[in-house]
Amino acid sequence: MDIRVFKTFIEVANHRHFGHAANTLFITPAAVSARIKQLESFYNTSLLIRDKNNLRLTEQGEALLAYAYQMVKQLDESKMALKRITNQKPAVYLATTSNVWDAFLNSRMPLLISRFEQFVLSAEISVREAIQRKLLDRSLDVALLTDPISDHEIHCEKLAHFSLSLVGSSAQFSDDVANYVMVDWGLTFAKEHAMHHKLTPCLKTTTAKIAQQYISSNGGFAYLPSELVAEQLNDQSLHLIDTQLQVLRPIYLAYRKDNQNPAFINDFKTCLADECN
Repeated sequence: MDIRVFKTFIEVANHRHFGHAANTLFITPAAVSARIKQLESFYNTSLLIRDKNNLRLTEQGEALLAYAYQMVKQLDESKMALKRITNQKPAVYLATTSNVWDAFLNSRMPLLISRFEQFVLSAEISVREAIQRKLLDRSLDVALLTDPISDHEIHCEKLAHFSLSLVGSSAQFSDDVANYVMVDWGLTFAKEHAMHHKLTPCLKTTTAKIAQQYISSNGGFAYLPSELVAEQLNDQSLHLIDTQLQVLRPIYLAYRKDNQNPAFINDFKTCLADECN
């Protein structure tokens, strides 16, 4: 029996709603229904009472729920046990959005690799929705984002921040420039940006380095990480533009509340927090 069937049953039991469970698992309600039917067929019993507006567990469903939690937990523990049996270092899976990588994490990876040499750090760049899904299905251990994730199973806390600078190939800037590059720095930044600027971008991107390369080659303006453009500002190949927009952006640390490696999470937080102070 696929363990995902038991994970689906747990989510339906928690939410008492197929649609809400489907949203949590990033699958369709039809897929949720099919998995529940598969489970009921396997046990040859009804696990749910499906009233129109009142989905609840049968007595058999209540009995199975405790075992479902136990099976999911034991599977996770067995993965860790097999890793310990082998002589390979255990892997820790880390994800971040592309702009957090460019603005913050890329320059700090050597520090993390040195600090956590007992692990193999596996880092990936992904979009916020995929990061949330992977945290929920435990294929990620920890993530860094510019906007917090709202989910009752995921803990989010502000870990650090990075600064943005409005820079350009020219020192002259106004809201009617034709070569502004709009970089996606998250929902909060987008709202603040709309309040302070009435710009029509020539290019939109989710990656700071694309914007940096574009304006360096073709001219233009963009909000870019101060660390990323420090050298170009020093040699005056780019110019710093005054702006009223809040340019200090938060970085949120996200992980499952019931994560299997709390010691790593605490050390990870401490390492990055100390480096930022």
